Amino acid sequence: MKNKLFKITTLSIVLFSTIILVQSCAVASLPSKPMNFTKSSENGLLVGSVTFPTNKPNFDGYFFKLQYNKSQEFEIDRNQIGQLDDGRTYLFAIKRPVGDFEISSVRLASISIFRAGNYEVKIGGFSIPYEIKKGEITYIGNIYFNDQDKRCDTVVKLNNKFKRDIDALKTIQPSINWSNVKN
Repeated sequence: MKNKLFKITTLSIVLFSTIILVQSCAVASLPSKPMNFTKSSENGLLVGSVTFPTNKPNFDGYFFKLQYNKSQEFEIDRNQIGQLDDGRTYLFAIKRPVGDFEISSVRLASISIFRAGNYEVKIGGFSIPYEIKKGEITYIGNIYFNDQDKRCDTVVKLNNKFKRDIDALKTIQPSINWSNVKN
């Protein structure tokens, strides 16, 4: 009995530590609290959306890598329902420092009690460049992420859904002046 309790406790600690480690490098994709952002802000604001082909996620975490001197990721939490397209599209608004950047990869993570740990896959081989300017809002587009494609033909595709995305962001974050978004 003590041996079984020890295994369960150890597994719980490992699982909890893994979840904390995976989450520690990521920033929220769209804060639920009102955001502060004005033309006088030192940083810029990167906005857009990520769409998946179905409501059923293949992974627990989707971490999009934002390249800079120090890499940072933003997470799409598929355990929550997205804001558009019957829950398949997730909006993001992330404060970023001034400069030229790119989204260059996606890290997919699965955490399983049955496997006693986590499983990660990194998908790269694409580049979505963007420029952040002081006090400006930059719309990057709609990233269509096809994690259902078994042939791996086109996993990442960029679409322009400017009006749809900005109209939705205006509703969710009304404290921001959205009139000067750069498409």
